[in-house]
Amino acid sequence: MKSQYEKKRLITFFDRIKIKSNYKYLLNTKVKFNEMFHSRSGEKIGIFYSSKDDINIPYNLYIAVSYIKQTLTLEFSSKIFERKISRLNFKRYYQKECLTNINQLHICDIDVDSILSNGAITSVDVTYDANLILSDNLLNILNSQVTNYRRFKWAHYDKEGITFTKDVKSKDCTETITLYNNKEKEICTSHNKDFLNSLSQPQSVIDYFKGKTRFEITLNTVKKIMNYLNLTDTKIFSVLNSDTNPILTQFDKVFGNSTANMPNTTFDDYENWAMKIILERYNGDLKLLEQDVRSKFSSRSGATKRMKKFETVYHAMTSASTSEKPY
Repeated sequence: MKSQYEKKRLITFFDRIKIKSNYKYLLNTKVKFNEMFHSRSGEKIGIFYSSKDDINIPYNLYIAVSYIKQTLTLEFSSKIFERKISRLNFKRYYQKECLTNINQLHICDIDVDSILSNGAITSVDVTYDANLILSDNLLNILNSQVTNYRRFKWAHYDKEGITFTKDVKSKDCTETITLYNNKEKEICTSHNKDFLNSLSQPQSVIDYFKGKTRFEITLNTVKKIMNYLNLTDTKIFSVLNSDTNPILTQFDKVFGNSTANMPNTTFDDYENWAMKIILERYNGDLKLLEQDVRSKFSSRSGATKRMKKFETVYHAMTSASTSEKPY
């Protein structure tokens, strides 16, 4: 278990952020904004700008005004800095520099100080970059250490990453953490070519991602942001000065200490030895095994009790495996 001091040293990074504030804080526009109209009345209900329609802005930027809700929405990626900022200093810079940079793009003028004082963050992508590579062995170990295999689904993609998602319908209750090590390739794709060309030292950005795995979660509701960052509001100052590490929070939810409350298990007796052989035949796939186990019991409770025993044996097997093959 990491100490609180060690947890704070794992500095997280906001890779995308969405802010809502009063629509009056958009002071004027300098380029043509798209107009939005009510589908029935034809009344003009808002305007918006998207960098996807602007070849001069090589990163994601969205600015919108809703006349009905009287809100100004700003959504942008960390690339708006156009330079690499130290992870330790990032939050300090973020509070003003990101909004000042929007004004310097000559798209519009926004009231930076008023937004900082009264705006709220409504969605954010939180990331942490670790010095490790997701090998096949590590991916298999991660799969085996999921605390609740019934609740969390996992999926590999491109053989370079894995996503764990809580199987629920409510948006507020959805929990996902993604680990991937293709950020170095991604930053060098044609999609990011213009962005790299805009930098004075593009190679330093490329070098930064070498040998790194990115951990990423999305907090896409106000409730999630408050829960994960341990806050009572999502004001910009509150969010950017939170000391809570939401990446570790989600990691613990998915993996936790899966063997903490399990008895020590050996394979000296016939029952545990037999369950070990069965688990090996199923390649550790507890979900598939549970389907077959349930078909062998007349009562649900009997199958549940047996699966708990299988889980105990399984975690004993994986603990032994990880201690023999450190990574």
